[in-house]
Amino acid sequence: MFYTQSVDESLQSLGCTPDGLSTHEAKQRMAHYGKNSLPEAAKRTLPAIFIEQFKSPIIYVLLIAAIISFVIKEFTDAGFISAVLLLNALIGTYQEFTAGQRADALKKVLKTYVSVLRDGKKVELLSQDVTVGDIVFFESGIKVPADIRLIDVSDLWVNESLLTGESIDVSKDESYISSDIDEPIGDRKNMLYAGSTVTKGRATGVVSAIAKQTEVGKIASLLASSDQAKPPLILRMERFSVNIAKIISVVILLIIMVGIYQESPLKEIFFFTVAIAVSTIPEGLPVAITVALSVASGVMSKRNVIVRKLSAIEGLGSCTLIASDKTGTMTQNRLSVEHFITPEKTYSQREYISDEILYSSILCNESSCEMEDDKFDFIGDQVDIALARYALNIDKSLYELKSKATLIDAMPYEPENKFSAMTYKLDGQKMHFIKGSPEVILSKSALDADTKASLNHQVDSWASQGFRNIALAYKISDESGISENDYTYLGFAAIIDPLREGVAQAVTTAQDAGIEVIMVTGDHPNTAFSIAKELNIAIDKDEVIDGLGISHWQERGAPKEEIANKRVFARVSPEQKQLIVKTFQELGHFVAVTGDGVNDAPALKFANIGISMGESGTDVARESSDLILMDDSFGSIVNGIEEGRVAYDNIRKVIHLLISTGFAEIVLILLSMMFFTPIPLLPVQLLWLNLVTNGIQDVALGLEKAEPGVLKKKARDPKEPIFNKIMISRVVVGGLYMGISAFAVFYTLLGLGYEEDAARNITLLLMVLFENVHVFNSRTEKHSIFKIDHSKNKFLWISVIVAQLLHVASMYSPFMQSVLNVQPVDLKVWAILLSVAIVLMVVMEMEKFIRAKVSS
Repeated sequence: MFYTQSVDESLQSLGCTPDGLSTHEAKQRMAHYGKNSLPEAAKRTLPAIFIEQFKSPIIYVLLIAAIISFVIKEFTDAGFISAVLLLNALIGTYQEFTAGQRADALKKVLKTYVSVLRDGKKVELLSQDVTVGDIVFFESGIKVPADIRLIDVSDLWVNESLLTGESIDVSKDESYISSDIDEPIGDRKNMLYAGSTVTKGRATGVVSAIAKQTEVGKIASLLASSDQAKPPLILRMERFSVNIAKIISVVILLIIMVGIYQESPLKEIFFFTVAIAVSTIPEGLPVAITVALSVASGVMSKRNVIVRKLSAIEGLGSCTLIASDKTGTMTQNRLSVEHFITPEKTYSQREYISDEILYSSILCNESSCEMEDDKFDFIGDQVDIALARYALNIDKSLYELKSKATLIDAMPYEPENKFSAMTYKLDGQKMHFIKGSPEVILSKSALDADTKASLNHQVDSWASQGFRNIALAYKISDESGISENDYTYLGFAAIIDPLREGVAQAVTTAQDAGIEVIMVTGDHPNTAFSIAKELNIAIDKDEVIDGLGISHWQERGAPKEEIANKRVFARVSPEQKQLIVKTFQELGHFVAVTGDGVNDAPALKFANIGISMGESGTDVARESSDLILMDDSFGSIVNGIEEGRVAYDNIRKVIHLLISTGFAEIVLILLSMMFFTPIPLLPVQLLWLNLVTNGIQDVALGLEKAEPGVLKKKARDPKEPIFNKIMISRVVVGGLYMGISAFAVFYTLLGLGYEEDAARNITLLLMVLFENVHVFNSRTEKHSIFKIDHSKNKFLWISVIVAQLLHVASMYSPFMQSVLNVQPVDLKVWAILLSVAIVLMVVMEMEKFIRAKVSS
């Protein structure tokens, strides 16, 4: 706790002096403390990614089916199932491996150096070679390599936004000693922390902690102990697989009981149970889901979103709440003068204003500026940069102003004084400029007390809206040095970290889609509330809670209902942010978390879906996320929500097609048992239906475009199963028609004297035709198939034609004839079967019509 100790006490605790370490002592300390680098997460190897593709409940069921088929020497069945599992694993592995490569490419390989005192001499060392007790030198632009107790400071300002979420630079003071051992990081004025950047001034400090012992290292340790929430798709598929297993068990038990009652041969009972198991298990589902998610991943990559985990795509579409960071995510993480308020008028950003105000903004300013290709590049304090940018945006010719003026005297900004001042000789006149806290600048101006009080009230009004206010004043006088009073008050700049372009629309779109948006930030409550109010995230200050309030809430036992209606969480620590995410998850939300800083990483990992920033984000944040926004645009999240919903809709379409045809197969087999007929379709024929003919078509369904109004629908209930009332109704109606019709055909053919194999051959063709027709019914749950645009998915038409041609080809292939027990049929039979299949369209249209009438 070096921030509670004086400089001398800190040096004594660290066992070093202001003269630095010797090379020998540094080596000893490095041997003890290790390198100054955080351990990187173990990189997933290609084999590991491949194996992970098999870690799914539905895959487990299929693996068991393949093993059983192999044991009972049904090698054709085992081969079919194994082939589809291998195909699914290869597609998933390719997608996740290439996504990982794109994410790795984001890491910058630049080596950072720092100036360190070794053996009494200043030397340049790699940041990783710095150790505890080293004396380190800092100047503007240097990235802090470790946690530092400051020894000597000269007008030092630091950007700590990646740690605290504060977009405003903070000043440092080596003489400051804290009396609060629990003081927040952002208030420790005598410390520098790894990951922050010096924006202005110079300093010397002693390294107090490196690697895991730094504040960044503690956050990394928090990440290691965090369990990652499962994406919604995984949770739904787990429940779905359990239900499938239960259905298989019940139906097989029923078949065994019926078989025993009918005194059927044991071998026949066994074949019936195998047929039912094959019918019930949707073997083509894993490949179809993987393809649907891969297609969505490809679309999103074109829209600057890297998908690190395929299941995260649907997860984003399933989320009911987005917990967003403010700084760098909703805002630009750079200060900007939004308005300038004079005693007479409020000016907008680019509205022309008096020369005195523009001159004050440029000359009473310690930032430096270079112009290249008609663009300005600034270095320095964020407030100074904001003022200079404001003036130059109004009049670019002011770029030459500093070179024309002669600096006579300067008083840098000090937190105790709350102002800075500069005196120039310009155009033969001595001009004094002053800027700083409005109350201080007003106190030095030539105004009466009532006017000053009125203007201070004006300042307070803007401050309550979340603006940081910097006042300007000037004076023409021959006084030597900095003038103390009688300045002409010019007004104040209302400064804020502005919103990113398109954020407001993106938040509105998310809210219209039934997704709640909350802000979780390390920034000041007033600033956070101002931004949240502008975005319509919060409308009342009662919806705001800060870190202290959260601590008191935790002391009361953290009752969930107390923060259920909070929309802005300000001044929060990484641990508190993670707790907020957990609480909303316990309230029933699927939570997506956005962020770019080290302080966001634990919550990113703990969330259902973590979304990091590719441009401004830290490696720690990106490694903790599921999705990476390459353009750092909050608006891209809305694109992700849309693609996620489309992916989920397509998965439902695939499941409807597979399960309804599977249900039809179950109905067909159960009817054959009830009517004491031979088994209508052999297990290998059922696998052919499920994996090949249907397998081609369900992949095509995964390529469906978005249906109208996909972002106007309310977010799905996190507890809603894949099999909701609509799905059950559609599966039962379609499955009953197909199953009963197929059995009627099979039963009729046997009655007409057809051999079992011949009857099965025609029944199998009818089921293929049913699949060809039913894929079009699966395209929409609510709209008539006669009112949707069938030209949007040309691959679907191709898949239907290919599936039919593939089956017809198998009927003429000697090898496939022996495998599937099939033979060619004449065109007349094919036409009759097609007409029976087309009636399925009418049946499903009637189901939609009746369902709509009942629900209205």
